[in-house]
Amino acid sequence: MMDSGFPEIKVMFLAQFHPDLGPIVPISVPEDAVEIEQKAYSEMGSARGDDLQSEEGKGEGNTTTPSDTHSRLISEQDGVVHLIKRPSESKDSEVASDKIDFNSIQTLVIPKLTLFERLITVHTGKHKVICYPIAVEGAYQRNVFIFNMCFAFDIDAETKCYGPVVKRVGGLLKELEIGGNLLSNPAGQRPLRRMMQQMVFKLNMHGEYQIELDMRSISTSLAATGVSIKLFPVYESPTEIKAYHVPVRIIDFGLARLKSAQTLYQTQLADDIIWDLVLERVTQCIDNVNHVAMIAQLAQIREETVVLALKHLDYYGCIGLVDIFQFSNIYEVQYQTMGLFENAWLQRECYSYVTKDGQAGDISMEELIGLYATVRDRRSVAEWIIENKLDLKRFDVRRFVVFGVMRSFLRRVYCYPILRAVSAAGGGEIPSTIDELGTTPRDSVESGRGVENKSEADEEAESAAEMTNQDGVLEPRILSMLDGTHHLDEISVIIDKDTLALYEMLEARGGVEYLYL
Repeated sequence: MMDSGFPEIKVMFLAQFHPDLGPIVPISVPEDAVEIEQKAYSEMGSARGDDLQSEEGKGEGNTTTPSDTHSRLISEQDGVVHLIKRPSESKDSEVASDKIDFNSIQTLVIPKLTLFERLITVHTGKHKVICYPIAVEGAYQRNVFIFNMCFAFDIDAETKCYGPVVKRVGGLLKELEIGGNLLSNPAGQRPLRRMMQQMVFKLNMHGEYQIELDMRSISTSLAATGVSIKLFPVYESPTEIKAYHVPVRIIDFGLARLKSAQTLYQTQLADDIIWDLVLERVTQCIDNVNHVAMIAQLAQIREETVVLALKHLDYYGCIGLVDIFQFSNIYEVQYQTMGLFENAWLQRECYSYVTKDGQAGDISMEELIGLYATVRDRRSVAEWIIENKLDLKRFDVRRFVVFGVMRSFLRRVYCYPILRAVSAAGGGEIPSTIDELGTTPRDSVESGRGVENKSEADEEAESAAEMTNQDGVLEPRILSMLDGTHHLDEISVIIDKDTLALYEMLEARGGVEYLYL
């Protein structure tokens, strides 16, 4: 990452299809960053050119892909074709070179015409090459001029932000070629090289590039040509936020207000936090425990407005979303936990977050990391604590679970109540249902309550009578949610009752089965 906060452009090169020599690289920045053996392709140049011409006139429905001798199609998502170069059989290729081997990717950079004017990503050696091949028809030797301006990055770089830039540069060069033959004219190489050098430097350092080019020596139509490019971060669409979600701070909102601590990504957010009164009040109520409905009550703001504010924070990566922590919750360990055992930095982050203020206690890092592997068999948190004989003074169980959910080490298993029809012939009391592990929802809830304050649980259970009449009939709005699409957390937040109180209401009603997903 450079000063701009975006991935660094390692190499920028222009590839063209020469009518006699085949694919060539007339310009590269820096120079000699692209290796090419022209003799290896000279015998194939004419045949390749005829092949390109034969592709003209074919419909877009054809699914022609580059030659399988050099590559294979990985995937096609969001209009981007992802390709990877097949490993060479040569022993010299065992050690990846810092230079780009153009001969191995030339059929990808200058592909079949069915892939022209489509964003292509090529993985080769240590580099990820993003390009946008273009063909311009006109009075040329083969009636078509083919070129491709390519951007190369580190193989692991996140390059989504460069997709629009590569397409814009390709479209701009196409217009300059149509208007003044900038690329096909040998005199255009000098100003084009200078433009590429400045573009690489400006985008790497500042994330934007703007220049006025005077190319009247090439063509009068190119007398005053302006180029303006700016990089913008690409964020994932915010997740759907419900009333039962608990927002967890990822950044320090107080620190984000300081200009000295801001990055390119945080500047806009800092201004919003300072000047937006809703964000100001919402962030004050985020303590990693309160759910959305509770934050709306504390901030005295409509829940819909709070959701919009949290979506804004989630979009900029300032918060994460977890479930409501209760000792009756059930979790399952996920395969992503394997990454925790291999990543030392992640282990330190976990230990610092889970232990009391990052202070080393009686529990070791190895023991703490190993506890994630013991979360299994769909037991509640309270049962997991009892079975492993854990001392709650040694580490913060809530933080342990929150970190696991945020990092996808743990997955919450929700309980969905389903109302079933009561048989008139059967009559009498309907026995409580038991899941496949032999645990009733009440067992899980009460085991959790054993760790919490039982007096509060009794008060919640007594207040459940307000939602039912003397015959134990639930309100219509509660009955409408017993269709298997609403879990206990969601229903309890909507009716503003504790999970145990909600279960007491369902037990009094009878005829309810429970599905764990």
